[in-house]
Amino acid sequence: MDKFKEKVNSLRTELDTATAKVEELTAEKKKLEEEISAKEQENSSLQKKVGKLEGDLDEIEKNLRETTEKLRELEIKNENNERQVTKLDQEKIKLEETVEELKEKLKEKDKELEDTLKSIENL
Repeated sequence: MDKFKEKVNSLRTELDTATAKVEELTAEKKKLEEEISAKEQENSSLQKKVGKLEGDLDEIEKNLRETTEKLRELEIKNENNERQVTKLDQEKIKLEETVEELKEKLKEKDKELEDTLKSIENL
């Protein structure tokens, strides 16, 4: 009978130990589940932020493409304007040369006229 009581006591001790271990593991499980939940919420929040950042990035890339295209168009216009300025400068130089030639001719004609008038006066 003593052996039986010892066995029962031993089993009770094992049961108490096992129960304590179960309670400890249950508490640890609950703690880990809470950590998992917190990490899932953090992950969800980060995924939302990533989604927003991706949307912002798409918008920025779109704006960059549009701005780049406008810049190309402006560069082409600028090149065309520079060519036109060069052409106009060349025309201006030609016109200035023509004006100088015409001034010279006018001086010659004025001199001829003067000479002719003097010659008429001397008659």
